[in-house]
Amino acid sequence: MRFLPPFALLVLCALVGAQAGEMSSNQSAKEIEDIGVIEEMDANALGGKPSFRSNVQIRSEFSTNAKQTGNHGSGDLIFFPQIEVGFNTPLRHNFAFDIAAKVESGIYTQEQDRGFIGYSIISTLDWRPKINWPRIYVGAEPYRYDSFDTGERITQAVGLTAGTDWGYGFNKGYSLVFAGYSFTNYFSDPTSDSRTQNRAIVGLTHQFSSKMVGTVFYQFTYSDFENVDRRDYRHLLGANLTYQFTQKVFGSVSSTFADNDSSADFASFQAFSLSLGVTVQF
Repeated sequence: MRFLPPFALLVLCALVGAQAGEMSSNQSAKEIEDIGVIEEMDANALGGKPSFRSNVQIRSEFSTNAKQTGNHGSGDLIFFPQIEVGFNTPLRHNFAFDIAAKVESGIYTQEQDRGFIGYSIISTLDWRPKINWPRIYVGAEPYRYDSFDTGERITQAVGLTAGTDWGYGFNKGYSLVFAGYSFTNYFSDPTSDSRTQNRAIVGLTHQFSSKMVGTVFYQFTYSDFENVDRRDYRHLLGANLTYQFTQKVFGSVSSTFADNDSSADFASFQAFSLSLGVTVQF
């Protein structure tokens, strides 16, 4: 059974944390992407060769505020199945290109009218001047989310992103601190969801054994909506523990606490969530 070398796994944790998810203005479709599940990096990618990847993930989450509005305590158990396929290839002069297509859904136990299915494609071009220097990247993500309840479109948008992230390993490569910043402009339909977004994240990850790694992070997001009088300030604390059962099967336990302060009263909320997930790679 092959497991990841310590530093490679830690760098991967940092990159996953740095890409912590987007939050839509008033739709659950993007709010649930707070922190991704740590996945194994393909050995070919480490060796500088083009690589394909695919995985299936099933995650269950309990949220104290599933509606993510106010503080009314709409606790709910939510299931998030997801399928993803992707391709990564190195380019000349330390550039690399990655593209991934994803289909995901949210199935609510109580708030069933909030159920959705979503489709997205994420393409990223990144550049790392030297191996230990920060990574600089630009990306584009078109996405669409439809309602299970009505069959109608909830939202669709294209997000254009520029950002940087960096990690520093210590403790013989078993620990790593990481930081990242990104700016995204979302062109959305309905236009009330169009916004610019600044996000910063810092965190620490540690490999406890050849099979288990943990991450804690803090993320701040400022969103300025272009066509409505709304500005959001979001603080997010998170922790994740991932266990590698086999070379292709991962299990995770995650928790987050979100505090969203908004100039729009309906968008101010606090929520705590706890989730369990399994990811199978192919």
